[in-house]
Amino acid sequence: MKKCKYAIFDMDGTLIDSMIIWKDLGKEYLRIKGIKAPENLNEILSAMSMTESSEYFRKTYGIGDSVEKIISDINKIIESKYKYEIELKNNVREYLSHLKAKGVTMCVTTATPLELANGVLKRLGILNYFSFVACCDEVGYGKNRPDIFYYALEKMKADIKDTVVYEDADYALETAKKAGFYTIGVYDESAAKSKEEIKNLCNEYIESF
Repeated sequence: MKKCKYAIFDMDGTLIDSMIIWKDLGKEYLRIKGIKAPENLNEILSAMSMTESSEYFRKTYGIGDSVEKIISDINKIIESKYKYEIELKNNVREYLSHLKAKGVTMCVTTATPLELANGVLKRLGILNYFSFVACCDEVGYGKNRPDIFYYALEKMKADIKDTVVYEDADYALETAKKAGFYTIGVYDESAAKSKEEIKNLCNEYIESF
């Protein structure tokens, strides 16, 4: 692996085994609202922040609730799973401990709302490895734009050439690499069909930690 002083980790699908609950979350929300979702909804929402997804629901389906109310309703669907069910991916704690011992400064960037992210990382015993957790809603965009990565870089007072980004999603890896980061793709079952494409997108690829 490239020697680095700083590391930016994605959370869902990278550190924690949670992608299964996101798979049909948008469809479940629309179902509760009495709306039949299109088959490609997951693809549409995949790169969006929670705020962007909520705005999409308002604009596309005429949902009259505020963005804040939509986010709150979506959080209610998933919060119990973050609080009680989701587990770490294999060897994550050991890997983070290894990096910390080498003096690497680490943070998390995620599309998951900050309260849920902090809660699950604390419950799983790894929150203390990170300088901070940053949510895409803090910058207003999902990982189809590099804003969240630059935001993390600034907060860590890091140089991009000394920083590695760990991600499981193809669009996020592509964004980070184009922005100039060294990228490490992490295998997740949710992206198994895109495995070869992801390998070609990133500087390094790992099957697990």
